Amino acid sequence: MGLPSLPRPERPIAALALLLLAGTGASLALAGAPTGGDADPRVPVRYSRDVRPLLSDRCFLCHGPDEAARAADLRLDTHAFATAERDGGPAIVPGDAEASELWYRITTDDAEDAMPPKRSHRERFSAQERELIRRWIDDGAQYEEHWAFVPPVRPTPPTVADFEHPVDAFVARHLGELGLAPSPEERSDLLLRRLFLDLTGLPPTPAELDAFQADYDAPGSDRDAVWLAWIDRLFGEEPYRSRYAERMTAPWLDQARYADTSGIHMDAGRQIWPWRDWVLAAFRDNMPFDRFLTEQLAGDLLPDATVDQLVASGFNRNHVTTDEGGAIDEEYLVEYAVDRVDTTGQVFLGLTVGCARCHDHKFDPITQEDFYRFFSYFNSNEEPGLYSQVPNPNRALEPFIEVPSAEQVRAREELASDLAALRAELGEPSEQDRAALAQWRSALPGDLGLQWVSTTLVDASSSAGTTFVELDDGSLRAEGPAPATDVHRITLRTDATDLRLLQLDALGDALLENGAPGRADNGNAVLTSIRVEARSVADPSVSEPVELTWAWADYAQTNDDYGVLRAFDQRHNTGWAIAGHTDGSERTALFLADHPFGYEGGTEVTVTLGYESIWNGHSFGRTRLGLATLGEAGVADLPLAQGPWYQAGPFELPTATGAYQRVFGPESDTSLDPMLEFEALEGSPRRWTYRSDFADGVVTSLAGGVNVHYVAKEIWSPEDRSVEVSLGSDDGFTILVNGVQVAASELPRGAAADQNRVTLPLRAGRNALVFKVINTGGAAGFYFSALEGDEVLGQGLVAALVEPGARADAAPDYVPRETAAAPTLGASILHGFRLTRSPDYAARLAREAELVAATEELEASIPRTMVMRERMEPRQTFVLSRGEYDKADPERPVEPGIPSLFAGLATQGEAAGGERATRVDLARWMTSPDNPLVARVAVNRYWQLLFGTGLVATSGDFGFQGSWPTHPQLLDWLATEFVESGWDVQGLLRTVLTSATYRQSSRVRPEVAAIDPDGALLASYPRRRLEAEAIRDLALYTSGLLVEELGGPSVKPYQPPGLWQEIAMLGSNTRLFERGTGEDLWRRSLYTYWKRAAPPPAMLTFDAPTRESCVIKRGVTNTPLQALVLWNDEQYVEAARKLAERSLAEAEGDAAVLTLMFRRCTGRAPERAELAILTAALDDHRARYAAAPEDAAALVAVGEAMLAEGAPDPAELAAWTLVASAILNLHATITQG
Repeated sequence: MGLPSLPRPERPIAALALLLLAGTGASLALAGAPTGGDADPRVPVRYSRDVRPLLSDRCFLCHGPDEAARAADLRLDTHAFATAERDGGPAIVPGDAEASELWYRITTDDAEDAMPPKRSHRERFSAQERELIRRWIDDGAQYEEHWAFVPPVRPTPPTVADFEHPVDAFVARHLGELGLAPSPEERSDLLLRRLFLDLTGLPPTPAELDAFQADYDAPGSDRDAVWLAWIDRLFGEEPYRSRYAERMTAPWLDQARYADTSGIHMDAGRQIWPWRDWVLAAFRDNMPFDRFLTEQLAGDLLPDATVDQLVASGFNRNHVTTDEGGAIDEEYLVEYAVDRVDTTGQVFLGLTVGCARCHDHKFDPITQEDFYRFFSYFNSNEEPGLYSQVPNPNRALEPFIEVPSAEQVRAREELASDLAALRAELGEPSEQDRAALAQWRSALPGDLGLQWVSTTLVDASSSAGTTFVELDDGSLRAEGPAPATDVHRITLRTDATDLRLLQLDALGDALLENGAPGRADNGNAVLTSIRVEARSVADPSVSEPVELTWAWADYAQTNDDYGVLRAFDQRHNTGWAIAGHTDGSERTALFLADHPFGYEGGTEVTVTLGYESIWNGHSFGRTRLGLATLGEAGVADLPLAQGPWYQAGPFELPTATGAYQRVFGPESDTSLDPMLEFEALEGSPRRWTYRSDFADGVVTSLAGGVNVHYVAKEIWSPEDRSVEVSLGSDDGFTILVNGVQVAASELPRGAAADQNRVTLPLRAGRNALVFKVINTGGAAGFYFSALEGDEVLGQGLVAALVEPGARADAAPDYVPRETAAAPTLGASILHGFRLTRSPDYAARLAREAELVAATEELEASIPRTMVMRERMEPRQTFVLSRGEYDKADPERPVEPGIPSLFAGLATQGEAAGGERATRVDLARWMTSPDNPLVARVAVNRYWQLLFGTGLVATSGDFGFQGSWPTHPQLLDWLATEFVESGWDVQGLLRTVLTSATYRQSSRVRPEVAAIDPDGALLASYPRRRLEAEAIRDLALYTSGLLVEELGGPSVKPYQPPGLWQEIAMLGSNTRLFERGTGEDLWRRSLYTYWKRAAPPPAMLTFDAPTRESCVIKRGVTNTPLQALVLWNDEQYVEAARKLAERSLAEAEGDAAVLTLMFRRCTGRAPERAELAILTAALDDHRARYAAAPEDAAALVAVGEAMLAEGAPDPAELAAWTLVASAILNLHATITQG
C-alpha cells in the first residue's frame, strides 16, 4: 500500500533535529600524503610522487605516449625524449631549470609560448607546483619507472617503539616523521560495531556488545586475544560466516557490473544470479584470490571444468546487452568484448586499459595494439550481438547452462523414468480397443447421418491463368508457373441433396516442391478465403450462397494464428497455413454449411479458394474436394471450433478504486481485429495481440499490478448451442459473448481452476468471447475450459468423418514422413477413440499430463545462468581504426597477449609451445608473483573496504593519472604477504583488523587536522557513512524484520509504484514492477532485483550505481533526499514501527526502551543530553497522536508486517514509531566510526 500523508508536529523539535544532524567527528575526504613541495623543503622531490602527476595532468595529453595526438614531436613522459637535443634546446636540461625549455614554457607570461596553452582548458601550474618542477630539474631531473609497474619487493617493517605489528610500524613511522602520533583505541562498544559492520554489514546486538565488553574490558584482559577470537568467530561461525560472504559480495557486484536486466533498449530481464551465488560461496569458503580471479576470467576453459567453474565465468557476461531491432551483430560483439577488457583491466589490474581503444593511451604506456591484444582474449565468445526479445524475464541469455540442485536432478530423473514407463504402456492399443474402434467406425455414418456423395468435375479455373489437370483420384493438379496470388474456382456436380459437409484436401505430388502440397518454393501454402455457392442444374437461375459456420483441419502452422478458421477472414496477412515448408504432409479441412443444401435434379457446387496472401506463390498445388450429408445428430456431435487466445492490455490503473467499472473499449468489440486500437490511461494505445503461450485448461499468468487485462478468442459453433465453461481469475472478471455481458465477479482472489461455472449462449457460426480480468494488485491470471459433453466428438475423432480412402494415413499401419509434425489421421482417430471410450487410457493420459506438467514446472524452476563459451574457431582480431567495429585494419592483425610494457616479465600470458594464448594464460600471468599490479590492486581494495579509502586513493587507476600511495612500503608489504599466504583474503583482513591502526579512535584531533585534513596519514580511524545496502539492512536487522537466507533469486521489496513504467518501453518484460510478498520484502539488500534503467530508488538515493559499467568505488553525496528516504520510505517507516514494537516488548519504562533502541542502532547508550532530547520528542509525539487517532492508525498501518501481539494502542505505537524513525535517521546510526 502507498504511504499516507502523515502530518508532522506543528512545532519542530529543534533539539532532535540537531541530534540528527550533529556528528562527533569530521567526515573523510580524499588526499595524498604530504609531498616534497608541501612539506619540509629538505624532503627530496621524486618524479613518480611529485612531478609525474603534474606533467600527466597538464602535458601528457599532447606530449605523452599517444603518437597520433603528439604535438611538436615532443614527449615528456620519457627521459630520452625529454632531454634530447631539439631546435631551441632540450625541453629539459638536467641540473639546470633555467636552461630548460619546459621551465620557460610553464613560467612565461607570453600567451603564445605559455604551457599548457589556453585552448587546452587546463589550469596553469601554481607557484608551488612550479617550484616542485624547478627543484626536480635542478636536482638532475631523474626519471623513475612508474612504481605500480615494478613488481613489489617485500620490505622489512621498520622498528618503531611500542608498535610491533607491521601495519602499525609503517603507519607510526610515517606519523613520527611529521611529529605526530596515532590516536588511542576506540571505546569498546563502538569498536565492535566497527568490526561487525566491516565484516558482516550488520551491527552487533546488545547481547553481543555485552558479551564482548565483558571480556574485552575486564581487568587484566588479553585484549588482543579477545579481539582475534571475535574476528575468527565472524569469519567461521554461522550466521556470521554467511553474513561475511554477503558483506564481501556487495562491492564485488559493483565491480563486476552485476544486474538482473540487460540495460539497453528493452532492458529485459535475464538470469545470472547463480553467478552472484558463486561469489557468495567463494567468500564464505575463503577461496584463495588467485583461484577467485582465475575461475571468473577463465573457468570455462579450465581442464574438465566443473559446473561451478562454468558458473564463475559469468563474470565476463555481466555486461549490458542489446535486443534493439536493427542493431548490428558485429558492432555489439565488439562492444561486449570492449566491456570485458575495460572491466578486467580496472578490476584486476587497476588500469584504464579501455582508453587505448581508439588510439594509444593518452597517459599510460599502453598502445592501441596492446588494447587489441588484450581484446583478443575476449573476442571469441559464442554469442550473438543482438539478442531476441522474449516475454520471459527469467531467460538466461545464450550461451548459458542449467544449474540444478541435487534435489532437482533427482526429481528430473524420476519424472523422466515415470514418463518413459507410462508412455510405453500408452503406445500400443489392446486388441479390444482396436476391435471396438472398428465397430464404432462402421456404425458412425448411420449414427451421424454421414454419407459421402458421388461428384463429377464440371469446371476448374484460375484468376491468374493457372491450368489444371484432373487425376484419376478426382484431384486437380495446378500446372504452370505459380502466380504471386491466385483464386481457384472449382465446380462439382452431384445428384445428392441435403448436403452439409465440404471436405478440402491439400495433397502432395511428385511434381511439386519436395512433394509437398504447396506451390511456393518451400512447399508451403496459405488459404486466405473460401466461398461456396450452390446452383440448380434443373433451373440455373436458382442459386444460393452457402454460409459456412464451422471448420476443422488436421493441422496448421504454429508460429502465428494460421488455423483453418482464418480462411474465413479474407485477410491478406493471415489464412490457413499448412506448414508445407517444414512438414510436407497432406492436409485435410472440413467445413460445415449452416443448413442442408442441394436441389432436386442435380446441383452444381462452386467452391472458390483464395490464395491472396502477402506470401507469393502460396497456393495449393494439388486439390481434391468432397461433399457429404450430415444429419442433425451429426451436427450436434461436432465440437466447438475455437480460435487461439488474443490479449489486449494490460491497462494500468492508478488505484483499484473503480477498477471494476472502468471500460477501455474491448468490452464492446466483436471483431478482435489486431489493427484496432484501444486508448489506455498511459502509454501508447493497446491492440489485440496473438498469444500462443495462452492455453485452455491451465492457469495462465498475466502481468501483475493494478490493471485490467482482456483476453479473447473466436468460438465457431456448429449450431445454436449453450455451452458450460469453467473459469478462474485473479481478481474479478467479466465475461462477454458477442458484446453482451454474460457473467461477472468482483471477488478478490488468486486464479485457480473451476472457480466459476458460466453458461455461454452461442449462436451458429462465429462468436466473439471476451474475458475481462480486473486485478486490484499483486499477481494476475486466468483459467478457461469449455466443458463439452461426452457425446461431442473430440478433436481427434472428427478425423473419423473424413471420406474413407481420401487420405492414405487414415490407415492404422501408415508410416508417416520423418518430418511429420502432426499425427496421422489414423493415429488421431485411435487416440480420440481411446480417450473417450477407454477409461484406463484416459486415466493414464491424465497421469501423463500430470507428469508432463510437473516436468515443465520443474524445468522452469531450474536456475540457468549466463557463461562464457569459446568458439571452436577463434575470431581473428585486428586493430580497429578509431575503435570502430567496421574499421578493422587488415595490416594490423594481433594475437592474444598482455600489454607490451610488461614484456620483461617471466610469465607472458601466452601459451607454451607457440599455441594461441587463452584467458587461462591471461589469468596465469595475472596471478604470477612477478605481476606488479594484481596483488597491490587487490590489497588496496580490501584496505578501501576497511578504511573507506585505499592506500592508493584512485583504487581504479594505478596508472600515471592515479594517486601516489600514502604508504608505499606498507602497500608492498601487504601485497607480498598476500601472495606468500596463498592469496588468503581472510588472512589479509585479519592482519589489518588486528592492527592498532584499525582500532584507533575516530575522533579527529585539531593538531592532526591542521597537517592532514584529509586523514591520509591514518592518525585516526576515518569515520564514513554506511553504503546504501548497509543502511537498509541495518534498519531491517535492528527492527527484527530481516530474513536471512543465503543466495537465491533476486527479490522485489518495496518501491514507489510506476517507476519502471515511466522509463520502460511498452513491450519490455520488466516494464511492470511486481512487488514481492512475504519474506521477499525483508531480504538483505544484496538480493534486491537490479533493473539497470531504474535501480532500487532508495539505494540509488544513497549513491548506489546503476551497474551499467564497472564501478570500483562509489561516490558519496549528502542530500536532503537521503533524510527524506529514511523518514518516509515505506521500508523504513515499517522498520521503525517494528523497532518500536520489539523494544517495547523487551524493556520497561521510557528511558530503558529508548536506551535499548538507541544502543541497538548506534552501538552505544545515549548520553544524558541525547536521552533528554529523545524523551521530549516522545512526549510531543504522544500528545500529537492522542489528539489525532486517525493519523496514528494510518502510520502504524504502513507496511505488510503484522502488528505484534501485545502492541500498544495505535496512538502510543505511532509516537514510538516516530522516535524510532528519528533514531534510524541519526548520524550515529548511518555512520561508521
